[in-house]
Amino acid sequence: MARSQMLCGGSPPISFGCCADERAAGRRTPLLAAAGPLVIPTERPFAVDKAVGYVVGEVETHRFTFVTSPSLAPPRLEYLVIPGVQERVDDEICTVDILAQVTRLQVASQMLDDTHTYEETRTLIDGDYAPHPKIIGTANVLGYLYLEPGGRPVVRVPRSTPLPGSRVYEAPDDLLRGFFARDVRSGIHAGSLINRPNVDVNLDPNGLRRHLAIIAQTGAGKSYLSGLVLENLLQLGGTIVVFDPNSDYVRMREDASRRPTKFASHVSVLRLPGVEGRRYSNEEIGGAEDYTIWFSKLESDEVSDLAGVPANALNIRTAIKRACDALTKEGRDYRPEDLVKRLYKMAGVAMPETAATPLQAVSAENSAYDEETDPFGSDFHAAVEEKAGAPLKRAGKGNGAAEVTSDVQGGAEKAIKYIEALTAYKIWGFRDVDTYMDRMLKPMSLSVIDLAGMEQFIAQYAVQKTLREVWRRATTGTLTHPVFLVIEEAHNFVPGKDKFPGECARWINRIAAEGRKFKVFLVVITQRPGKIDPDTLSQCGSQIVMKLTNPDDQQAVRKASESLSESLFADLPGLNTGEAIVLGQLTRVPCLVKVGRRASAEGGSDIDVISELEKARASEATRRIASSGSFAAPLRHDRVEEI
Repeated sequence: MARSQMLCGGSPPISFGCCADERAAGRRTPLLAAAGPLVIPTERPFAVDKAVGYVVGEVETHRFTFVTSPSLAPPRLEYLVIPGVQERVDDEICTVDILAQVTRLQVASQMLDDTHTYEETRTLIDGDYAPHPKIIGTANVLGYLYLEPGGRPVVRVPRSTPLPGSRVYEAPDDLLRGFFARDVRSGIHAGSLINRPNVDVNLDPNGLRRHLAIIAQTGAGKSYLSGLVLENLLQLGGTIVVFDPNSDYVRMREDASRRPTKFASHVSVLRLPGVEGRRYSNEEIGGAEDYTIWFSKLESDEVSDLAGVPANALNIRTAIKRACDALTKEGRDYRPEDLVKRLYKMAGVAMPETAATPLQAVSAENSAYDEETDPFGSDFHAAVEEKAGAPLKRAGKGNGAAEVTSDVQGGAEKAIKYIEALTAYKIWGFRDVDTYMDRMLKPMSLSVIDLAGMEQFIAQYAVQKTLREVWRRATTGTLTHPVFLVIEEAHNFVPGKDKFPGECARWINRIAAEGRKFKVFLVVITQRPGKIDPDTLSQCGSQIVMKLTNPDDQQAVRKASESLSESLFADLPGLNTGEAIVLGQLTRVPCLVKVGRRASAEGGSDIDVISELEKARASEATRRIASSGSFAAPLRHDRVEEI
């Protein structure tokens, strides 16, 4: 078919992508069987049957304008195609089908401008020659599909332009599937194209090799989308560990009707113990296991850091180290309570029976320091004296043996209040993080570590310790398959550089920078990208971005993503709940997605405030009736009152 016929005829079929010599010979060779630089094939020829306008004005390689009518005008974000555009591909002239997306619509009338009065405008509209509006659309070019010699389909940006007067068609679903449903063996179903519910969007799991960031403001559907991605990744065989600060993912073993999901047996929930009043009880989520930390296996510096001891408080840290080493040498499997007792002994003060009891000095017999029973012995003091360059002052009364130094004694007394704070937490057990790893890191498993209700520093330590153990296994070659580490509310675990990063942030950044070499991949989820470390965000080669209205957060996403064009950036505030922009290596080109339905129940959904207020009113009414005594004497209907 000649080009002039394609421009002026009815509804020509979209070209398969024939090179110039093949067109001249009248041949149409299916691309899958053809050799050389040919355009991506589809499984069968497809036809465009709805022309929506004509290319007009100046045309650029990345953008064009078109004129349309009220009855034909496509909605904003609709996909268009211009078939049969001449493109030079590797020194050959081919015809390609250029896909574009409507980014702007303008409606104007030369007759109905702002120079007319109300009466004049009404006369024009009601007259025999009512003006017709002019509708001009702007579309951004997405590219054309091209089959590389090795058979891998890619999207190329055209270096040629369609000519003014070219017909613009509504892109058929088959063509869109070629663009947005990655040709992969196992895709992650994310939903469908906005405006095209029949075109599924399947994300390429290989896009996760450079880490993924899921970003949205509160209420945009971030947790729902994340759950959809995770349950699909799990069913593909993924090993997933989720750090869940808000119990958003603890219900993934059941659907919204409380029936088990088909992957329920592959999901486990671990909870830091000692939290009261959780949003979902263990019974409601089908059971949970305690996720504990073995206190006596912590290094003394870890204990000091957890207790909040300042880094420059050397006497306090030294006292804690001495107490930990002493308990370890005795073979004690100790907890914070045992460490507190040892610090009281080192401080030379009596341990109070209650918190209100004042500290009292212990007797000389109890406070005497016996160098022979001290696990550190004289070697410790000799080393300290050598470091200090002067003899240390001994404290307390004894039998002539070396005593606890006054510095260590004072440090021990000050350390008590720090370690006593740790006794309030119930996370200490006799199983450590490494004992859970074999189960958590097996193929096709999703482990949710529920951190809800924990103070931030405890939650950070649990994340840090888990990441460190995963990393140890990865770098020693004992990790045989990919592991995906999902960090919800990531801005609380890897804050920006204006905040003190801490060990947790350092481990996250290390995995972000080097994890792909060892099959460890991050999924970073946040509602405040402006508060997250930009190094972490920039390491995420793919992003799924939902509605964002905060300017700082928008700019953070803009800096981190190379694929976010100006038009897509402008779309961020206007996205509806459940709509997202997918960027990076997950898809061939950036696309806007309507998030699909997930199989598992959502843990982080918003409450119905109206119904909750109704319950509150009903509860208060019941309480008032009960307190008034109206229920004291229930009515009896079996007794007839005598007159």
